[in-house]
Amino acid sequence: MKKDWTQDKVTVNGGIELFYTRTGGDKPVIVLAHGITDSGLCWHQLASDLEENYDVIMYDAYGHGKSSRVDPDKRYDLSEDLHDLIEALKLEKPGVIGHSMGAATAAGFAAAHPDMLSALVLEEPPWIDIKAGQEFDKNAMQDWKKNILETQKQTVKELIKQKKKDSPNWEDAILEEWAQSKLEFDSGVFDLYPIKRENWRDLAKAIKVPTLIITGDNELGSIITPKLGVEAVEIMDKGEFGHISLAGHCVRYEQYQPYLTMVRLFLSRNVAV
Repeated sequence: MKKDWTQDKVTVNGGIELFYTRTGGDKPVIVLAHGITDSGLCWHQLASDLEENYDVIMYDAYGHGKSSRVDPDKRYDLSEDLHDLIEALKLEKPGVIGHSMGAATAAGFAAAHPDMLSALVLEEPPWIDIKAGQEFDKNAMQDWKKNILETQKQTVKELIKQKKKDSPNWEDAILEEWAQSKLEFDSGVFDLYPIKRENWRDLAKAIKVPTLIITGDNELGSIITPKLGVEAVEIMDKGEFGHISLAGHCVRYEQYQPYLTMVRLFLSRNVAV
């Protein structure tokens, strides 16, 4: 983390504490929502490249990073957590960027509170057929939990070494924060699934702000098909679709420079500096 960045916590509804890192400055605000098992600082590379023009906030979702551990008696609504974070920090129409789970969080927030943000970037939102999504939740989450518990027996160095072997095209710059996030993750999150999955078409129709959907190659693990991406853009009021080749589900980890260029151009047109 850079020396001039700050860190703090806010308490949202239900007594859930959300930890965040902020680049600061009197600039337009961008809020970054990470994917499942990641943490806010997994965005540090992008934040470093955006901070000249934006005040970037990277927060840890509930059950992730240094935010509250999962309590089954408390609400589990990541989109409303994002809403409460924005209200607690008194942010006025920030831009919001989300990846995977964070993209679902951001899309849900944008659909429910269209007047509270200026623009939206969705990197690989988990927009798939409802039935397929329910089956994925049912079959995969407990296996994923077992895997993460095994992962948490390793050190950061061991995880980095393995990731370099498994995904040699990933950005070296994010590996340490990515590995640390696995060790900080509360596996109890997986016990909350399957959760109610909203129809993505209903979400897309309700999103009124300029929105960029970013995807990679399906054969490399990207969720969004070109057909679905085009349909989503047609449904949205102000939708754009961006495809980045040679990337899978974690687009910015695999093809960072094209991703950065695409995001910068979109923000320059939709978030006033």
